[in-house]
Amino acid sequence: MAQASSRSWFEALMVRARRQVRLALASPARLFDDDDRRQVADEIHDGGRLTNAYGFMLFSACGIAALGLLQSSVAVIIGAMLISPLMGPILAMGLAMAQLEPRAFKSAAITLAIGAALSILASVCIVLISPLKNVTPEILARTQPTLLDLIVALLSGFVGAYLTINRKGGAIAGVAIATALMPPLAVVGFGIATLSPAIAGGALLLFMTNVVAILGAVFAVARRYGYRPVARTGAAWETPALIGAMVLLCVPLALSLRSIVTETRETVRARTAIEQAFAGQSPHISGLVVETGRGGATAIECVVVTRRYVPEAADLVRRQLSPDAQVTIEQVVAAAPSAVAPAAAVAARPAAAQVTPLNAEQRLRAMLTPSGQVVAVETRDDALVVNYVLPAPARLADYRAVEAAAQRFTPETAVRILPPPQALPPVTFGSGGAAIGDDQRATLDLIAWALQRWGVGTVSVEGLASPGLRGPRPADRAMARKRGDTVAEALRERGITVAEVVGTVPESRPDDEAAWQAARVTPREAR
Repeated sequence: MAQASSRSWFEALMVRARRQVRLALASPARLFDDDDRRQVADEIHDGGRLTNAYGFMLFSACGIAALGLLQSSVAVIIGAMLISPLMGPILAMGLAMAQLEPRAFKSAAITLAIGAALSILASVCIVLISPLKNVTPEILARTQPTLLDLIVALLSGFVGAYLTINRKGGAIAGVAIATALMPPLAVVGFGIATLSPAIAGGALLLFMTNVVAILGAVFAVARRYGYRPVARTGAAWETPALIGAMVLLCVPLALSLRSIVTETRETVRARTAIEQAFAGQSPHISGLVVETGRGGATAIECVVVTRRYVPEAADLVRRQLSPDAQVTIEQVVAAAPSAVAPAAAVAARPAAAQVTPLNAEQRLRAMLTPSGQVVAVETRDDALVVNYVLPAPARLADYRAVEAAAQRFTPETAVRILPPPQALPPVTFGSGGAAIGDDQRATLDLIAWALQRWGVGTVSVEGLASPGLRGPRPADRAMARKRGDTVAEALRERGITVAEVVGTVPESRPDDEAAWQAARVTPREAR
């Protein structure tokens, strides 16, 4: 009896659940008649008209948003959202799209464009008179579209259309829509005022992307509630023109989606490659920044907290992603648990005992010891000079990265890491090239840093070039000499004395021709 009663209760519950699902999936258009829809449409179009109050409120709201962005104050930015009237023309444009009303769409679009121009003007004025012109994190966060920004815009459009059509507090939804639109407009003004076209262009693209996303959401909700094209009289070109305008508006959204997909894919690949490079070291990745271009990653920067220093980490990541990618990984080696006094032992000490704070040298030793051997530390010219050895195979770039991390760890004292003597990296060029580009400048900066740390002031430079099929040609010797002269001139600009420049071409083609598309630097004399 109890089993039958339980079964009947479960069946009744399932019937009720299916009924609720059908009601949820059923079109809500049946809840409105034509008069209701007409009245709501009139209210939405009234809210999309250009008025003095609209212009004043929008000018003020964007001025407040600009001040919030300059101060990196979220509270001030939210205050600007509360008074922004951007929802009106956005809803009117979405409804006009659903009903294929070109004139209403044009009127609302003009209102939105004028409002956007007033907002940018307000931001420009605020930035010009403000002493604060630094690029804050809040500004940087709105210089390119991201997947999260797109989701915020879509949800804002859905909420705004739903609450307005159902007359359930459209002002609250307006705050959500303004959140997706007002900060980008303020950043556009910041970019114009500070003559930063990259910032202004990125923020404008974000604004356009969010506008199209919100319009799409409003269009979908309006159609769901029964708003359909209306019978009307007018010029035959108006409807095709409206459809063409809708297609053009989708262009920034398509570009942004392509960029978002590429960035998301490369970020996942980069994170996976970094985790594999530090396999077994329990890495913690923070501050991962991936720049993309030409369909792949072009630059990667991050900070990795690891148990052990991995000298070849950047090369391992570059090998998995792209040979041309610039990979910068700052490694912070966490001390082993045994190297740290347990909290219980510290707490058990007598109350009268005083813990002597560590000085800069002691803290520096504590930081460097887990990842290498601190041979000696001495003070020269108010700087801590550390004779330091990393596990093989450590490169000069690894020692320079350690010095940068140590300097951040002890900002009150200058730090100089002395790497052990080793061959300087060659300055490589492309086939048939001798021009100094970004890669060559980075290598030359590294060479100058190493020479300065070793106290070497004079070097010799040997330019290299591979020969032709029948042996060295005059053009090959000229290329070798040109590479040597180019590197020598760059070193002189960095304060290095070049005692000799020679060009070398082998008598026959080497097995590794790439190694001969370079210039070598050899230390000569100490300062």
